[in-house]
Amino acid sequence: MKLSTILNICILLFFTALFVNDFFPHTAFAAILTKKLILIILIVLVIVRIAIDKGHYKKLSKKAYVGLTFYTVGLWIVLTLLGGKSQIGLSFPSPLFYLIVILLGLDLLRISRQAKREQVEGK
Repeated sequence: MKLSTILNICILLFFTALFVNDFFPHTAFAAILTKKLILIILIVLVIVRIAIDKGHYKKLSKKAYVGLTFYTVGLWIVLTLLGGKSQIGLSFPSPLFYLIVILLGLDLLRISRQAKREQVEGK
């Protein structure tokens, strides 16, 4: 497995840990891994990831973008259904939740249309 893939998996795991920590701040997990520690680790991982790519921008594939979007929204929903309450206000009753879901939906629509246009231009 490539180092960049391992780093991406670690970034995703620590991003998930940050979400869990936000929804369940009074657990043993949150006491061991504080939000600040998780953020520091995430920043270091992202910097290492950028350094490995040597500054070259790699466009995220449409499939990966959609997968990450659904993962994030799904994690948000599952943690809320498990009884977690977000410390920053990301919950079902919050209008912010619906606004973000609508914006993500519009962004996915934009990505889809852009991909179709690129496909037509490529032919």
